[in-house]
Amino acid sequence: MKTKFRTILALIITVLIFNSCGVFLQKTGIKNYSLKEKINKKKYNDYQYDFIYLTRLLEIGFPEIENVFPKNERANQENSILKSLSNESVKNKDFVLQARKYLSNFHNQHTNLYLKSSFEKKYPFQILISNNKWILVNVDAKQDSLLIGKEITKINGIKITDIENRLVQFTFAENRINQQYELRNSELYNTPEFLKESKIISELSEKIKIVFTDNSTIYLEPILQTNIVLHKIKLLFNEITKVKDKTYAYEIYPKQDFGYLQFNNCHDKIDILNGIESYVKPWLQPVAKSYVKRQFRKDKPSKQIAQYYNPEYPIFKDFVWELIDSLNNNNIQNLIIDLRNNPGGNLTLGIQLLYFLTDEKDLKDFTEFAYTSDIYKSYFPSEYNELEKQYPNGVPLNKLVAKKKSANLFSEITNRNSKYYVPENRPVFKGKVFVISNYRTGSAAAMLTTLFQDNNLGTIIGTSVGNNPTGATTYTPMKLPKTKASISIATTYQERPNKEMGVIQIPDYWIEYNLNDLILGKDPYLEKVKGLIMPAGNNVYKK
Repeated sequence: MKTKFRTILALIITVLIFNSCGVFLQKTGIKNYSLKEKINKKKYNDYQYDFIYLTRLLEIGFPEIENVFPKNERANQENSILKSLSNESVKNKDFVLQARKYLSNFHNQHTNLYLKSSFEKKYPFQILISNNKWILVNVDAKQDSLLIGKEITKINGIKITDIENRLVQFTFAENRINQQYELRNSELYNTPEFLKESKIISELSEKIKIVFTDNSTIYLEPILQTNIVLHKIKLLFNEITKVKDKTYAYEIYPKQDFGYLQFNNCHDKIDILNGIESYVKPWLQPVAKSYVKRQFRKDKPSKQIAQYYNPEYPIFKDFVWELIDSLNNNNIQNLIIDLRNNPGGNLTLGIQLLYFLTDEKDLKDFTEFAYTSDIYKSYFPSEYNELEKQYPNGVPLNKLVAKKKSANLFSEITNRNSKYYVPENRPVFKGKVFVISNYRTGSAAAMLTTLFQDNNLGTIIGTSVGNNPTGATTYTPMKLPKTKASISIATTYQERPNKEMGVIQIPDYWIEYNLNDLILGKDPYLEKVKGLIMPAGNNVYKK
């Protein structure tokens, strides 16, 4: 019995890995939908088989697929990709490249694929994309360091705008600033395979010619990543906004009349336990709960849990209560909420935060729709049961169906039976709220940004967030049968509270980093907020 328990516990420890949307137990423990349709295994190799499998899953589960990626366009690309995957020498990286190309048509960060693959060589340079300009951040140490900071205008005679348009076809991102971030962060711009597929180079070993605004030119050849040596550049971090190793933390600055909340993950003890109930196979749930509860009792929980759990403040609402008391007791009139490092999690925590920031009771919420596929029914049975109550004569199949929700955004927060209940006598902050968010703000944190904006509860500083406020959403994890690639397919749909604000979230003030900001440790987002708190001509902060 002990041996069996240890084996199961080892399994849990191995698979207890969280993702950006609050789902964990990502391997053996998670649910995994199996396609009902049979595919001829003898006709295809493993990569072709998994690609067809992926396309069928999307046809079944992605909401309104014809409006996003029409069938005739899908068929043309599918035929082309199947042909490219027929080569006997095809590898994981080829499958990743082709799958990315296909999935990019959905423009959806909850519809993605990950498979460990090796892109052995890179061109030795790094870029920053700022205000639609490609700036050289670093380059092979053999090249002149004075090149750093220059704007790139062409690569191999092709204008940067055209280069960018070709490369974004391999991103999952939902809007332009996020496409730019993904092609930079995933290093699509200096990976030979992506450049060749984009017809920027003809051969994987080919040199590239980079031209700058002053017409200076350099030539770079791809080299093994292990052999790349760049110039040593030190980037500084702003003392106030540098990333803290905590899910959430705050500081009070009385002389400058603001409090600063760094909200890095929408997770707490309650959310972690609920996540097990929502996504883990039933037979594994007791063991998973036992494991995480033991971690909660430790001063330093395991590194997997530590990323999503704050032992100083296990329950988020207790943390927020202390924050608001501190602001009110110090007569602070401004609160800065920094969501730039927050990839998402459970939006309910964000709504708890909102509840401490307003007395209003008629705030507007997202309109949410279920796409009634077999996949949705399999992953979210309790939600599907609610739909069956709405439709006693049968739930419409493969349709967008509005979820029944309370008209009150705070209904769950004010329900005494809810695990997320906050008493009505909570302290309320009466000052101004500034929300800093950008392309790294994802999922629930992106939705929280929209709730602030559409309900006029705060001034939004930064760029568009990682997930558009209107469109297909919800992380639904699966694995492909042959390659074991991890995938997700968006299975629901949402519309933002104020539809007049548009499909893409646009901040009140658009701010991006430039290279000097990064070198000097200047935070232009924070500086903009300070300027709004302390208008020009009034250079005296509160004392």
